Amino acid sequence: MVRESEYTILVCETAEIVSRGLERTVVENQNRYSLSYRAAEAKKVMGWIHTGQCGCLVGLRGAGKSNFLRFLLRPDVHQHYLGRDHPNFSFVHVDLLSLVNHSSWAVYELILNEMVAQFDTLGMKGKSASAIAALHNEIMRRQDPLVAQRTVERYLNVLLNRPSQRLVILFDEFNAVVQTVDASLFRSLRTLRDAHKERLIYIVAGTDDFARLRSDRADVEHFYRLVSRNVCSLGPYNEADARQMVDYLAGQRSHEFTPNDKAHLMELCGGHAGLLKAVLSLLSNTAQGLNIKKLTQTLNSEPTIWDECQKIWQSLPESEHAALRLLVNGSPIKPDMRARLEFKGLARRSRPAVVFSHLFSEFVQRQLPSPTKGIFVDSATGKVHIEGRLVATLTGLELEELCYLYEHRGKVCTKDNIMENVYRQRFTNGVGDQMLQTLTARLRKKVEPDPKRPRYILTVRREGYKLVEPGEK
Repeated sequence: MVRESEYTILVCETAEIVSRGLERTVVENQNRYSLSYRAAEAKKVMGWIHTGQCGCLVGLRGAGKSNFLRFLLRPDVHQHYLGRDHPNFSFVHVDLLSLVNHSSWAVYELILNEMVAQFDTLGMKGKSASAIAALHNEIMRRQDPLVAQRTVERYLNVLLNRPSQRLVILFDEFNAVVQTVDASLFRSLRTLRDAHKERLIYIVAGTDDFARLRSDRADVEHFYRLVSRNVCSLGPYNEADARQMVDYLAGQRSHEFTPNDKAHLMELCGGHAGLLKAVLSLLSNTAQGLNIKKLTQTLNSEPTIWDECQKIWQSLPESEHAALRLLVNGSPIKPDMRARLEFKGLARRSRPAVVFSHLFSEFVQRQLPSPTKGIFVDSATGKVHIEGRLVATLTGLELEELCYLYEHRGKVCTKDNIMENVYRQRFTNGVGDQMLQTLTARLRKKVEPDPKRPRYILTVRREGYKLVEPGEK
């Protein structure tokens, strides 16, 4: 068994190794991105930080959220955007994808571990560093969320011992935990913020607005209000940033692109970082002098391109799927949905609106379900097809239930979740069950060939309902 003193030394040595890794990451980031990188977004987020405000970053899968957060770790970025106040700000990057499990304890342990790894940049030395390392040992030994919270709080009290000192915690891949971790974590984080006010700042980054990521918003209302005061969209790169990235990656692979090639790459990828990387990786393995335009028809058949598009698609709700299908077909969409697609970077701010990337537009075309087979629900238009037959008699509540089941098709939807999304409220004493049974029975009469032997809307005993295609279970 490792004694506490030995563990303290081990933690400090590990912290030194991780710290050196962080330094290498910062240097690589400096080589790749100039200070003008994502200037509009950086100015907005660093403005929040300078005034002690929390906020939320929203970006598509593969849009470069992690790279942007690492960009914010750079000392030259701090000096550029925070001016003479920059020595008072310390930054910690917490990658929630690295969690072993999604317990409150694990999140706090990760936060503390990242702080320990950055002792030098946080100004922690000597006895203070050893004391914090010993506290980390206590967290690992007890695995108690309350102990973890109190330990992080003790660390913050040591770190923020000067009135001017500020700590910024950058939560990367926040969507990885927001739906699974216990709501008590969010209440604890809010409590820590309230104890230190503007001196402790949270920036959370995910694929969607926090309110949309967490269905039981009432349980996390106070934290939600804290981070949702400021929201910044991290959309595709602008032309200058895209060209900078192309030049950097092409230089690594000793590949040269003409100005026309770069323009066409922008058209293909729409400035999406993940798509650009995938395309450039593919092109680097081809013969020199290849005409990129000839790849337009074949890129979506390439696994790397397809996978990148699939990542984006799978992170979107069904309502946005439906809107994108309308866009690729040249059909109009509702103004509020158009604004949402533009905010997330899925659609260009143009007249008419179009999908942001030629490659992703082709991908969406291939995702168009056939209204002649099985069940097809277009939530954007409210049209429902069963084996090619248009169902035109659904009531508002029936359509709401069917859309919810269709959005989560293949998965069990609990009675409570269906009721909350259809009726927008909770019911007690079995009232909700009775209402849902009646509604589902009416819906089955309209969509099932034989309502007594349902093929599409299956009952999952003691749980709820599941929408499936014929032959699925």
